[in-house]
Amino acid sequence: MKNSSIVKFICQRCNAWIIACPPKFRKCGDLLFSCWELYPTALLKIFGVKIFVSGDHISPDESAILVMNHRTRVDWNFLWAAMYQACMPNIARHRLKFILKDPIRHIPGPGWIMQMNGFLYITRHWEEDKGRLSRTLEYLVALRRRTQLLIFPEGTDLTRTSKEKSDKYALQHQLPQYTYTLHPKTTGFSYLVQHLQKANYLDAVYDLTVAYPDYVPQSEIDLIRGKLPHEVHFYIKRIPSSDVPTHELMLRQWLEDRWSNKEEILKGFYEKKSFPTEVWPMAKLLPLQAAFSFWSILTGTTILLLIVSPIFQIWALIHALFFIGLSLFTTGFNQIEMGWYWRWKTYPFSAKHS
Repeated sequence: MKNSSIVKFICQRCNAWIIACPPKFRKCGDLLFSCWELYPTALLKIFGVKIFVSGDHISPDESAILVMNHRTRVDWNFLWAAMYQACMPNIARHRLKFILKDPIRHIPGPGWIMQMNGFLYITRHWEEDKGRLSRTLEYLVALRRRTQLLIFPEGTDLTRTSKEKSDKYALQHQLPQYTYTLHPKTTGFSYLVQHLQKANYLDAVYDLTVAYPDYVPQSEIDLIRGKLPHEVHFYIKRIPSSDVPTHELMLRQWLEDRWSNKEEILKGFYEKKSFPTEVWPMAKLLPLQAAFSFWSILTGTTILLLIVSPIFQIWALIHALFFIGLSLFTTGFNQIEMGWYWRWKTYPFSAKHS
């Protein structure tokens, strides 16, 4: 929460770009957010959490869809550290966007920042979600931004309740019951893939598998209390777009097959405490040390200003009210950004900045 408020402070310094030049605003926002991701990565290192990554590297220059099992609702806190290692030697160059449940965008601070970073929010009402996904994908293609879109096909994290629902679904459809994953929902994934394929803008699909060999934190409260795992393991499989089906029914079956394979991989992991491929060497520490110093100083400075500066307090209040209004009366900052971009494109001067 506190860290995300700092990102908000920095990102809003370049807000004028969204009026004058939306593509530069998006480029600026993506860079700032990817730099901020180094901060939680550094904090995990300080708190003794070891992130092990194996399999294929992720190219930040590819337009890709990432699919991952959702073991716990705080998976993404560890994913940033995995992305740091997976994208090496490139530092702070990936443009990762999450596809999340719509209520998350209303969370003060983190939800607002993720709106500004172009995260996608879905309502689970397909007609509404289809429109949102379509607008976002068309926007990214128009910007020529090679973006990595992360989707959790299971739709929720693995809990007793969600597993019971998954088992019931498996029984109804004569499918095997899973122990380490939930049966994936295939509609959103197949739509994303087909939309990008038609635009000739899909380079690869990355299948990520996350596992916790010792302790599984179930909520943000666990993290705040310092109840962290000693190790988190990620296994990455890159599938080039040429190997991904194009027909909807085949895509749905393809994802289900990937999940069946993922279940077997996780079964092997929890038996042997490792994935089948060699773990990569730990990533460079210098960028993490620099990020920790910078963001810690900025955090402290911001807190101090909030305490002693009435002008800064008013400035922060205005922006908070602005985002509360967006949450209450619109579908989010990112949707407004996209709407303004298409209007901006109609002006003659936009050609100079595209």
